[in-house]
Amino acid sequence: MKIRVERDCLTEALSVVGPAVPRRPSVPVLAGIRIRAEANSASVAAFDYEISSHAAISGTEVSEPGEVLVSGRLLTEIAKSLPAHPVDLCDSGEQLEIVCGPARFTLPLMAVEDYPELPPQPPTTGTVDYTEFCDAVTQVAVAAGKDDTLPMLLGINLEFHADFLRLVSTDRFRIAIRELDWQPSTPITDDQPATVLIPARALADTSRALSGSQLEIACGPAQTVLGLASDSRRATLRTLDMAYAPYQGYLVDRRTATARFPSAALADAVKRVSLLSTRGAQVQLACTAEKTRLTAGNDSEGNAEETIAGEFDGDPLTVAFNPRYLLDGLTAMRTETVELALNGPSRAAVLRPAHPNPAGQRDGFVYVLMPIRLP
Repeated sequence: MKIRVERDCLTEALSVVGPAVPRRPSVPVLAGIRIRAEANSASVAAFDYEISSHAAISGTEVSEPGEVLVSGRLLTEIAKSLPAHPVDLCDSGEQLEIVCGPARFTLPLMAVEDYPELPPQPPTTGTVDYTEFCDAVTQVAVAAGKDDTLPMLLGINLEFHADFLRLVSTDRFRIAIRELDWQPSTPITDDQPATVLIPARALADTSRALSGSQLEIACGPAQTVLGLASDSRRATLRTLDMAYAPYQGYLVDRRTATARFPSAALADAVKRVSLLSTRGAQVQLACTAEKTRLTAGNDSEGNAEETIAGEFDGDPLTVAFNPRYLLDGLTAMRTETVELALNGPSRAAVLRPAHPNPAGQRDGFVYVLMPIRLP
């Protein structure tokens, strides 16, 4: 193999497949990135049996076709450090020689014949705006579980409805739900919407590595693989084969009181007051029509209190939340004013944008948060 490529084109392609290179590979060859040169094109690929990623290297001049496998970590680090010159990659049979201006590197070749073939891209299910999808994944991922003993809660549940996609995650203490428009390739009925459960971290890392204006979403037979493709980049993610936790009941709007706050003011107040929350246990919100008072702490370790302005409809109410969970929801909300729908001190509260967007539709992000029981 012998190719020449622009340095920025090489680093861009490697940034796409990098997230698929495992940190602790089950077999040594999975630590590699495969470079394949064909008659008029070249590409890089990575695979760890859970995630596969493929990206074309644009602007490549191919002198000799072929393919090699080299350390993904070293190749990526070298590419980032190269000067702004064209890069020559040449396979000598035992090493990959990398020459860029005055810089020269050699990397030992790994056994490319032992490298597994990447899974084929499933049939396209539909398309969605790439930026909106990435934003939705980032918003929802904050509520995904971190406990490996409960693998179902590690994922983001992706539902394919007739005119929208729904992303859901939960760790049992909160639920994040985001809906966004999409264009299905074939008509879908909402009687039995197709769903796939994807590891949250893998979906977030993989979606960020892609680019473009539109993202193609694909589901394979039996929904065992989710495919993502944009421009000359594509990836597959293995799904989690298990039913997702029932959450639909929390979509029903039940409330006995409603509070509205400026998002930034509430977040700043929670950050300050929670400094004296015992081991970050709770921040209490005492809501009345005149004001809302935030308190935390105890007499032995100190107390914190702050009053913020806002609107409140309903009977006076005191409710307590885990401050980190509340801040996660406020940060993910990305709106100037938030609405907190309350249903007593011990039932789930719902955080959402307080005002409809310019198109007249309410923003599709909903954050359900379980209160902490007060003594």
